[in-house]
Amino acid sequence: MYGILAESQPDANTLKAIVEALNNSGSVRILPKGYKGCGQMFSKGVRQLRLFQGLDCNRFIVCYDADGNDPAKRHKDVVDGIIRPSRVGGLCCVVVPVQELEAWILADIEAVTKIFTSWRPDPIGNPESIDDPKECLKKLSRDAKHKPRYSHATHNQQVAKYLDLKKVEAKCESFKPLVNLVRLGKGNCP
Repeated sequence: MYGILAESQPDANTLKAIVEALNNSGSVRILPKGYKGCGQMFSKGVRQLRLFQGLDCNRFIVCYDADGNDPAKRHKDVVDGIIRPSRVGGLCCVVVPVQELEAWILADIEAVTKIFTSWRPDPIGNPESIDDPKECLKKLSRDAKHKPRYSHATHNQQVAKYLDLKKVEAKCESFKPLVNLVRLGKGNCP
């Protein structure tokens, strides 16, 4: 069973959909918990991981967007600030999307056509090089009236169900730790 922590509930729900898609063995129980930002995640995450463990979770995922910062430092911050203090047993995985989790959606931007059938976006070669993937998705989704169709809080989880995960893995180095945890049973925390 998986316990997922993320900076927001939409991110936690998106990760849940991705873990379900990555899971090769059928149904799996996943408990997602999102916060109102990284400050709250860091102040309450230790306790939540312990609660997850008490609910028989044995795989733990903590997602912390890079947001322009060094991903290695973000990873260390999660390990030192949440994972180690929680002392949970089981496999732990820190994922640090570069720059934001929406980069993974940009990696397979064609997946949005499953939600917005009239939208025909061009493929994006290197989504992790985009400074603000969330804003990029909004701009790409503007219609003739200049209103964005895409809302990350509403659509990320829906689009995640249709992502070509092999494309995401090929284009986003930050996605690989999640694949390794779910498919290979390998965590990335000491």
